[in-house]
Amino acid sequence: MKTLVVVSGGDAPGINSLLYHLAESAARQGDTLIGSLGGLPGVLDEQFTVLSAVSIAPYMGLGGSVLPSSRDPVLSDEANRHALREILTRQQFDNVLLFGGNGSLRYLPPILQELGCACVGIPTTIDNDVPGTEKTLGFDSACQYAYHAIDGVRTTGHALSGRFFSVETLGGHCGNLALAIALGAGADAVIVPEYAITDENPYVERLKSALERKGHALLVYTEFVPNKEHLLASLADKVGARLRETRLGHAQRGGTPTHADRLLAREWARLAFHALKTGIPLSITVWRGGSAALHHGLLPDTPVPAPDIAVYKLINGLVS
Repeated sequence: MKTLVVVSGGDAPGINSLLYHLAESAARQGDTLIGSLGGLPGVLDEQFTVLSAVSIAPYMGLGGSVLPSSRDPVLSDEANRHALREILTRQQFDNVLLFGGNGSLRYLPPILQELGCACVGIPTTIDNDVPGTEKTLGFDSACQYAYHAIDGVRTTGHALSGRFFSVETLGGHCGNLALAIALGAGADAVIVPEYAITDENPYVERLKSALERKGHALLVYTEFVPNKEHLLASLADKVGARLRETRLGHAQRGGTPTHADRLLAREWARLAFHALKTGIPLSITVWRGGSAALHHGLLPDTPVPAPDIAVYKLINGLVS
């Protein structure tokens, strides 16, 4: 069996661990694993590399991806689809293993299905925004990365009282990451794109109370909160304390993979390789009901689930 591995979209901690376990399985079965250097554009340019457990092992504990990725939507061009079909045939690839987030796993598997190429999709994104799976590879690691920053902020808040801190997470237009971090870190307030703030007063009172009780207040929010600059400035003014900002930025995507993500990588590698070997035409690895599983066919074409409103209200003190 000859498998083409493509990383599409943003990188995420745990990808290298999963690649390692795939390479180990392929070596044991006498199969070949070929990686694309640069996502689908790399495939079209026929930029390939042989993947082996020996070569990947030094990168298992690193975030990001040893295989370069791409967000270039090259398959929107019909000519490129024909070129892809020809390359897959000429290179004698039996199937494709696709790493990607919500966009890649919605858009690319149907195209590969039309081309008659067996495909297994792996949800790899720190945003945790892929419908059909309760968690994605990299999400836990991105949370852990944020905790290191927040712990440092709290240390300063303890030493120098009267501070109002904010921490901006990644997550795009999805607030799942920020909400999970705010909950785990014990933040005093959280703001996510899905829930517009029509009345700032409850948030202001929540943050003021934290300042009075603890000597510092912590707000966590998602990078693409609408009008965030104006909102943060307004909150700081009403709270009556200068805002000290921490923005995690793209370093949050490159953090060290956690124990949970390494275990998830191993389980999904096992399921994905089994799907490839048994000839399942199209499947996606998922996490449902507390365990790893294989979803046959395309993921549901549904909107990204909104962050848990009950958790959002709990953190912000909007429930009695």
